[in-house]
Amino acid sequence: MRVTFTPLCSAAEVMGNETLLEAARRADAPIGNSCGSVGVCGRCVVRVLAGAENLSAPTTIELRVSAQRGFAADERLACQAVVMGDVEVTTSYW
Repeated sequence: MRVTFTPLCSAAEVMGNETLLEAARRADAPIGNSCGSVGVCGRCVVRVLAGAENLSAPTTIELRVSAQRGFAADERLACQAVVMGDVEVTTSYW
């Protein structure tokens, strides 16, 4: 399983049960995070460009934060989304 961070030209191989945020840290892809991966700060939001079906279903926390902050349908919290296959993501600040 591989997570690609576009347009950084960076990627990471992912082990089982790892989140997008964990993959980003290994790939040196800067993703904001201030809540310790609890999912409440919303700073780690990423836009999924490809492979959305290869991510776990949104958690209850993720659904609540997404609704409160008005995330688009293709946006996920990197600290909550578990990778289950190849995925490509980006953020608004890269």
